[in-house]
Amino acid sequence: MPDVLKPEGVSPAVARLSKGLKLGAGSLLVTMYGDVIAPRPQAPWLGSLITLSAPFGLSNRLVRTAIFRLAADDWLAATRVGRKSFYGLSDAGLLRVQHAGKRIYAGASPAWDGKWTLVLLRNDTRASMRQPLRRELLWEGFGPVAPGVFAHPNADRGSLEEILAAAGATEHAAVMVAESAAAFSRRPLEQLIQQTYRLKEVAQAWQAYVRRFASWVKEAPSLSAADAFFVRILLIHEYRRVLLRDPGLPDELLPADWPGREARAGTGALYAALLPASEAHLRAYLETEGGIFQSPMRVLRERFTSRFHE
Repeated sequence: MPDVLKPEGVSPAVARLSKGLKLGAGSLLVTMYGDVIAPRPQAPWLGSLITLSAPFGLSNRLVRTAIFRLAADDWLAATRVGRKSFYGLSDAGLLRVQHAGKRIYAGASPAWDGKWTLVLLRNDTRASMRQPLRRELLWEGFGPVAPGVFAHPNADRGSLEEILAAAGATEHAAVMVAESAAAFSRRPLEQLIQQTYRLKEVAQAWQAYVRRFASWVKEAPSLSAADAFFVRILLIHEYRRVLLRDPGLPDELLPADWPGREARAGTGALYAALLPASEAHLRAYLETEGGIFQSPMRVLRERFTSRFHE
């Protein structure tokens, strides 16, 4: 391949899909690595990443700067082959995107057993540990019900163990299981859920997301490879952004008309429709350290079908 390929153009109608969205280089590249690279841990060439990012309005300089910062933050590991630099996910980066992937690509939530997982941080936990741990717990869906206390009704215990271990916080966090006492009113719990998770704001974010992407399910089969890839990355990027605010509560704790259900179903349908053409775009433009770009379609097609935490 030449130094940097000129990307295939994205149609004006598809490009308008990104209108009003803030597409930061670092955040968009994390989305791309989580969606494209994680299921086939290969190290893409920096020039390929520049090519794939150009339609999103990211310049050569922005992509290079973001990649270098992600490498410095232990998201990526660099390898040099001749004059070319390849950046794959580091062990820590792969673990992060795998954690996120469990939530992003899950299907329906399993039935709730009525129990909550509580994480209680020691009062003497230093800020340098507390702040990144809090960020990881919030992404995992834990709600901050009180200072140093986080709650989740359907926690993935394996992911929680990995998060605590990665933060070096295993000896700083007590993990407990609790459930509501039947003899007491359920109303305080419902109000606490609304206050902690800001469900009204999350619902509004899901409704805006659905309005942006819902009509594209019918259009997807006729899109060009470049358009399909653009929509796919934008879809997952925005889905991840809203999901970051959604605690993933079980159906028993959500309103009957919760828009997150429609959002998940629509995302799964659109993602599946975009896969063939978007993978063709990747085969044309993505060069990896190993040369041949793998396309694990079976793994990709299973996304949005398995139950969360399976």
